[in-house]
Amino acid sequence: MSETDPEKLAERYIAAVDAFDERMRSVPSELVDYRENSESWSARDIALHVADVDQLLGLRLRQILSDESPNLAAINTSANILRLRKARVDRALALEILASTSAMNAALVEILTPDEIARKGHHPHGHDVTAGDIAVFLAMHIEAHVKQIARVLKAAQAR
Repeated sequence: MSETDPEKLAERYIAAVDAFDERMRSVPSELVDYRENSESWSARDIALHVADVDQLLGLRLRQILSDESPNLAAINTSANILRLRKARVDRALALEILASTSAMNAALVEILTPDEIARKGHHPHGHDVTAGDIAVFLAMHIEAHVKQIARVLKAAQAR
């Protein structure tokens, strides 16, 4: 983890959430479900995934902060996307969920002490992660998906 200032971590995270929200709202309705192929994700899928993972990361952060070396929650995000796609969950709901969970997550990140940043939990894939790792990943994950939506939108417009 490179950044350890809780306030800067929270600011980066909220900036990523704002950029994601702006990017998602810029996707025209007729392109929100465009997928390049049967294995790829649409902009709607990406929004649902980001909201889903943001909730999971917040839960993991709270687990690490409240328990000694907890086994962190696991989730099959790809399976969740298939279920949510089938339910045709609106992107606006995903953005509302992201806004709510990110506000709570950012509030927790902002007040992390050095000792809390170093607290660890055991990731389902077999390695340890710290609260600081999660604080950094909250922003990095969303930043990556802002770029992914731009690629999906570009491909949709080029067809």
